[in-house]
Amino acid sequence: MEQFTEINIKGMVCNRCIFTIKELLQSHGYPVEHVALGKVIFAKPVDNTEKGSVKDLLSLLGFALITDKNEKLLSQIKQSIEEWLSKNGDGARTAKLSSYLSGQLGKNYDSLSEFFVTHEGNTIERYVIALRIEKVKELLVYTDLSLSEIAFKTGFSSAHHLSFQFKKTTGLNTSAYKPLRSVKLKAREAMETM
Repeated sequence: MEQFTEINIKGMVCNRCIFTIKELLQSHGYPVEHVALGKVIFAKPVDNTEKGSVKDLLSLLGFALITDKNEKLLSQIKQSIEEWLSKNGDGARTAKLSSYLSGQLGKNYDSLSEFFVTHEGNTIERYVIALRIEKVKELLVYTDLSLSEIAFKTGFSSAHHLSFQFKKTTGLNTSAYKPLRSVKLKAREAMETM
């Protein structure tokens, strides 16, 4: 009977996903050693029956197992991009993305880029900008940081560059997101008083 110590998961996009999946699997008695974006590593092998049960549990939360090799590579590319972005936050730039992806995945960047476009319908660069813009939205709504500080934290060269990419990606100005802060804070306060 085939056994697995690692499974790949589609739909994991943030630390909350990591926490949720780890809690879910541990609460059902699975020996989880490590959870990262896109994968779970078990402390001991699980068989096909257990893997099927894990699949069912994950589907309850909107996640799915990755079984196709193309989906797996796409997930690995996205996971590596997320790791690169987190390592390169707050203005730190340790390596170019192309070098990082090639090193992490052991493949030529041009072939990874071509594969990504074919299977995702978007370039790696546009995908990275979209992720950075999502982080910008979060910082605009939940912090008091200036646009220059947010630009620095998210890897944009300037507030102007950030504003340009934000408008190009969302169709809105960054100033449209600032008022959402008070709405979100009021909603949070209302939830806490319940």
